[in-house]
Amino acid sequence: MTSSEIILVKPFVSSNVNASVVGCISKYRPRLFDKCEYDYKINIEKNSMVIRSLPYPEMALWYLTLQYVCNGSANECLNASLTLMFQISSSQCTKQQCGAYGVCRILTSQQNVFSTCLCIAGYRGYGCTDSTYAYVSKSLLSVLFLTISNLMFLPAIVLAIYRRLYIEALIYFFNMFFSTFYHACDQDINKFCIFKYDGLQLSDFIGSYASFVITLITMAIVPRSIKAFLFMLGVLTCIVINSRDRFDHLQFICLISITFIFTVLTWVIVSIRYRRLQPSRKRLLLYMPGFLLALTALILFAFCETDENYWYIHSLWHIFIGSSILFFLPHKNSYKRGNKKV
Repeated sequence: MTSSEIILVKPFVSSNVNASVVGCISKYRPRLFDKCEYDYKINIEKNSMVIRSLPYPEMALWYLTLQYVCNGSANECLNASLTLMFQISSSQCTKQQCGAYGVCRILTSQQNVFSTCLCIAGYRGYGCTDSTYAYVSKSLLSVLFLTISNLMFLPAIVLAIYRRLYIEALIYFFNMFFSTFYHACDQDINKFCIFKYDGLQLSDFIGSYASFVITLITMAIVPRSIKAFLFMLGVLTCIVINSRDRFDHLQFICLISITFIFTVLTWVIVSIRYRRLQPSRKRLLLYMPGFLLALTALILFAFCETDENYWYIHSLWHIFIGSSILFFLPHKNSYKRGNKKV
């Protein structure tokens, strides 16, 4: 299957004869010129050349029907000679390729080989020339929003270091770094990639998953030595499930749900054991803005994000998630068991 058909027809008619050639390109059955669809009609004047292109023709049996038309006298037409040359060829995508905002791709499906233009920056059409929905002017703004919004993780990193939560600070920095460069690379134009796109995407997903898991484990009431083990277990789990399928949202929901349930169970067990609410009411009230920010981010991500608004909705996701961490990070050894701290 070819992506386009180009037909060149060049009639040479003996001099002093007013003649031309008309024709029709049709599928399934031959058609004469007067019954031909307008876009498939061919009209070639004497000693001229016509080039007709069929972008992405359907897979079918196509016919080229040509008719000799003589406008001279009967004797002239009878004695006139005509030589007709034509060539049928195919090319990838369209004759003009895919322009500045498209890339020609050769694809295979079973035994068929075909090509198509993959358009970028909102361009459409056979040759990516339809700019009706183009957003080239937004491209630079998009990459700036998606990268700079990751700086909202900096306050969480600084606070984690200040409270000597170094593992948490490292994970948040990892998330911020790879999210920034992944979004700088994930652009149609104005892209900047420090290494392969797939590696940046995988690192960004692992960092995002790990940030959720590490934050929830940090909020749990268990000794720091056990937290260190759980941190490693959580990070390894994030690597495994993202290597399996990084776009499976169900596995993300399951991982976060299990981690959240574990954290809440530690609160309940410690509160029952020592007959004192842990975390304290003051700490729980401090968690509320963080939960609201995180919930807002999840709602935007799950229900509001589309291809058109991705650049600013996902930037808000970065801002809300980065800000929510500030409310979740505990002081080191801040929970009390009786008269002791853990």
